Amino acid sequence: MSVLKPLLVLTACMSNPRIDDLSSAQRAKAASIQVHADNPYPQARVLQTVTGLSCNRNANQRQDVSRDEALEGIKIKATMIGADAVVNNICQKNSDTDWTNNCWASVKCIGDAVKL
Repeated sequence: MSVLKPLLVLTACMSNPRIDDLSSAQRAKAASIQVHADNPYPQARVLQTVTGLSCNRNANQRQDVSRDEALEGIKIKATMIGADAVVNNICQKNSDTDWTNNCWASVKCIGDAVKL
């Protein structure tokens, strides 16, 4: 006899880390970390890819997503893993629904966090 179990579907949504989780030193580092579209540090070691998101999850509100908010997410994530900078950064604005992140409008930035 087969027993059917209910299927649980989780909708993942990406968000930026909370600044409450940062120490004073990490907040200072995040505020000063440099984000570059190119790679001025070719000898730097890539720690990992980091992403940042500005997302409007309410279709009935003004779509006030920003590149700056997405870049702040990148800086915070890079700081949390001990990076000194972010290189090869690019951002993309999605003016349509982003089902992956549960956003009606979004700006997503992605780059490589590096240790100098």
